[in-house]
Amino acid sequence: MRARSGWQSRRLIGAVVCILSGFPIGCVSGSLASSTGPRAPGQRWSDSNQQMVLRGEEVRFDFVLQDWNHRLVNPVGIAEYCVAFVGGYRIECEADVFGHFEFSHSFDHYKAGDVVEIQASAYHQRGSRDFMKIAGQWLHNDSPYELPDRKGVSDSITLTVYESPIELTIPRSGSPLDPQSGLLRIRRNPESVVSILVDRPDRPGFSLRSPDETGSYVVRYVPGTNELNTFGKTEIEFTIRDVVGTPIMVQSVIETP
Repeated sequence: MRARSGWQSRRLIGAVVCILSGFPIGCVSGSLASSTGPRAPGQRWSDSNQQMVLRGEEVRFDFVLQDWNHRLVNPVGIAEYCVAFVGGYRIECEADVFGHFEFSHSFDHYKAGDVVEIQASAYHQRGSRDFMKIAGQWLHNDSPYELPDRKGVSDSITLTVYESPIELTIPRSGSPLDPQSGLLRIRRNPESVVSILVDRPDRPGFSLRSPDETGSYVVRYVPGTNELNTFGKTEIEFTIRDVVGTPIMVQSVIETP
């Protein structure tokens, strides 16, 4: 896995080395990463080939050029822009001042189980760009007087869309439970805790299924986009009282697949 977080201090050094050594274009490769996949502690990006994405999540992507030793290569003189496809959706972006092509995409139009391939390619512009976005549509510049832009290195990753519904079993109590006293807490970290109340017509929340043959209740809730950790574990806690005031607590952990 690339140590991307340490690249900023090496970016200019890498660019100087390429220029002074007459860096061979054939040695350059592309590397695509996302903000949602597994990564080492302290790292911002994941370049795993297979990743998971929570339905509705807004994911950032980072595409860079690198040399044979996985060091950043400044794209100046090699590529002016990047073309990415998220499924069939086209995105174009230019490099930032540090040589990174960054773009984002929201996965709110997918369902759990969808598999989405993300492809990114570097392009060297020759004359006018091959495509222009007009009124939300990408139009091809097919002028016979223009040289087509030259496609360079590419990379791709695959994301599988998932949901992590919370389902907790509340053991049988001596008295019926009071749904209005229930409180579901989703704890991403000590500083980020989301509190969910029982579902109502004017306020979405958790549902409390009636007791089964064993007398147990089931709490169910589908977390929103920003309520679970996108990797690692998320702590879950549910507290409720029965109609005579006896407190009950159930705890669990959701692990991102």
